[in-house]
Amino acid sequence: MPANRNTSRKRRGRRSRRRRPILTLFILVIAAITAYFGYTFANPLLPIALEDGHAAVHFIDVGQGDAVLIQTTAGHVLIDGGDNHMGERVALYLQYAGVQELAYVIATHPHADHIGGLIEVLNTLPVGTLIMPNVTHTTRTFERFLDAIEHNHISLREPVAGSTFYVGDAVFTIIAPNSSGHANLNNYSVSIRMVLGDTSFVFTGDAEVESETQMILAGHTLYSDVLHVGHHGSSTSTTQAFFDAVSPSIAVIQLGANNTYGHPHREVRERLEGIRVYRNDEHGDIVLVTDGETITVRGAALWRVWLTRLMQWIG
Repeated sequence: MPANRNTSRKRRGRRSRRRRPILTLFILVIAAITAYFGYTFANPLLPIALEDGHAAVHFIDVGQGDAVLIQTTAGHVLIDGGDNHMGERVALYLQYAGVQELAYVIATHPHADHIGGLIEVLNTLPVGTLIMPNVTHTTRTFERFLDAIEHNHISLREPVAGSTFYVGDAVFTIIAPNSSGHANLNNYSVSIRMVLGDTSFVFTGDAEVESETQMILAGHTLYSDVLHVGHHGSSTSTTQAFFDAVSPSIAVIQLGANNTYGHPHREVRERLEGIRVYRNDEHGDIVLVTDGETITVRGAALWRVWLTRLMQWIG
């Protein structure tokens, strides 16, 4: 009897090994179709139909950069737009999402991976107000960004910590920068806390330790359900003190696959253990939808994670 059982196991093992190449081929074909149709296939829910009092927060996959679209039935807000070569991609995303104009655009700080793609957006869509810190940069990208603002006669607003603005039922509070004189442009990043009903989100651009500490010391309300992880997961941001102050249940990291910076850094990954983490390099475009009470994930290309896990199982 033991010999028969061993023989049976070997036969099953051989059949399993014969099936695996077929399964692998099937998965690769599906992946190729997804890559070919790309944008629409990975985002079958765009445009997202929103009810009054609801909002969709899109963390657009722009590689190693930031771009966040916040949609409500009353208007739309765009925070950053990725690097120069991502302008067309962001503009196309907005088109697919049904955005015809932007109530607010927030340029967190003058680095190209945040404002480069905004040039295309500013030249494509009407913008009500653009919020940006009162700092300059010496790059050609920043010069073209300023040219786009002037050419399109866009109203500028300097961020004042503690001030608020509204888009429908969504309340946006500026929580940084809290001072001037920073040696690092990252610490001028316009940081925002958005509240809709009982749900809340924090977006901090590339704010580093200095700015995070000032947000805490200034007494701003930071506790939120969702944290847009600062500086693409760099260890220069998302300190333990700041993470504890926000105490999120969901974190989103915007970064490029196999980036040369090693983002997200080990310290940040360890800090985020125990909560739900979504990453553009793993999930593609990520959409969080809130009705003011709960937050659900829609539009994320979760097939990438499933595909990776399945391939690991096959291997």
